[in-house]
Amino acid sequence: MSQNLPKSEQDGFTEKTIQGAQIIHGADPHGKWPTDAEEIRNRFDIPAFDPEAFYPREGAALSGVYPDFLVHIENSADGPSTVNSPGASLTMVEAPKGSGKSTAADQFATYQMEHNDERIVRNGRQKSSDWRRLADWTTLWLPSGVEVDGRWMETVDRDDPDPDELCRDVRYYSDVHELVARLQDHPKGTYNVVFPDPYFRGCVEALSTADATVQQPEFIPKNEPNPTPASHWWFGFLAARTFDGVRVDGDGERNWMTAHIDEFGMLAPESAPGGESGHWTHQCVQIMADIAKEMRSAGLSLVGYGHHEEDVHNHWLKEFDFWVELSNHDRGNRTTKAEAPKPFRDIEQDQDLLSKRPKGFGLCYTANRFSEFQFSDLGYPHDTPEFQLRLGIPEAVDVPTSDDGGMIVEDLQVATDDEGQPTILKEYRAADGAVHELRVLAPGRGIIDISGEKPEPLEVLSSPYPDAEFPENPIKTTQTHYDIMFKPDANAEIVAARIPRRTGPGTTTEVEADE
Repeated sequence: MSQNLPKSEQDGFTEKTIQGAQIIHGADPHGKWPTDAEEIRNRFDIPAFDPEAFYPREGAALSGVYPDFLVHIENSADGPSTVNSPGASLTMVEAPKGSGKSTAADQFATYQMEHNDERIVRNGRQKSSDWRRLADWTTLWLPSGVEVDGRWMETVDRDDPDPDELCRDVRYYSDVHELVARLQDHPKGTYNVVFPDPYFRGCVEALSTADATVQQPEFIPKNEPNPTPASHWWFGFLAARTFDGVRVDGDGERNWMTAHIDEFGMLAPESAPGGESGHWTHQCVQIMADIAKEMRSAGLSLVGYGHHEEDVHNHWLKEFDFWVELSNHDRGNRTTKAEAPKPFRDIEQDQDLLSKRPKGFGLCYTANRFSEFQFSDLGYPHDTPEFQLRLGIPEAVDVPTSDDGGMIVEDLQVATDDEGQPTILKEYRAADGAVHELRVLAPGRGIIDISGEKPEPLEVLSSPYPDAEFPENPIKTTQTHYDIMFKPDANAEIVAARIPRRTGPGTTTEVEADE
């Protein structure tokens, strides 16, 4: 599509970027193709970010603190002169209503993708589609074994939103550890939206790795009584990325990642209760405060967004490195030590710089430096109305015992070697059988859901062996079996797994997962 078209009608050339070529085609990009970040800036007229423009000068509310927040480098000698705090960081963005929080988040993410070549993770929320502005460049990560029900939140004459049609690519993960591993293999400089797993698979193990003295939190899946709030999944993800993530990529460069978490007060509220009755929220906050330094060392940055400082628990907040306030032409910045956030009360900030500023202005500061900055009003693509993606999970799985339909999953067979070990696919169960899958052995990829009436691929299957592949349609249905087929070479086809069939359908009951 020609770049001479109005920007509202341009498709961003999302496949013809360095990252798009790798994600969509699994191929090396053309040498002259731009990055995703360059295409995003071109589409939305986002000005280039110049860290040197924030060099301190007399009479200006400038310092290197704003570039310090955005730019991550291994050594201060290797980067711009305004960046002298190398490594990852923790930042709180206080954004009152009407201040352009989502716009600022996307602009921050775009600059980080461009300057740090890092992977951005933004939290997907069932009540919001704020990320739709960058949907053309988004890889959407959804938990496997979960029903996704999309609906438009505006009156439109079109079918319900389908995840595969909303964004550039959709991928599925089985637990936090697999997600971390696959994100690390995902191209750098990408924008990733992740929806929490309502089963919390791997979260207990991830948090147990932390060297903390508090009682180990528990996570109750959504198909059980008194379930854990879905937002708690982010504790497990941050811990898994901190302790299980590699710190240097295969190219020898640092493995930078920034998690942008909206409604941060929902994750770590100041009134966080503890123990079983409080879903162990206070213990989770304490653990995250304890591993804050490990997050920085692991190259994992965190940017939390909230309306008020009082919404966020101070025990974790005291570990944060940067504070950002956005203007809404109403609320001023804090000008006394008593008003300033506790980690930043030594800063000499005695002037109100924000209350007379319109939307699009912000203030970034540490304990001893601050700088004012501006960001653009990006708007949203006109052809993408606001939508919701609701996650529904099986309340129970009814495996029929009579010959009335479905699969006899108890009699599943997978191809094995002489020692009885799986050679192509392995079986995976979780949440008391509510999640039942076949997963391709590493280094191959792919998941087949076998918890329903018939096998259902959740993503394209890739072979664990060179010169071998799965057929384009890997599931072969016979009168008595569902066979998952595999091609060890161009001239042969074998059965990688076999599931006996029944003659009629089975049933499940759905429970909607919360935020």
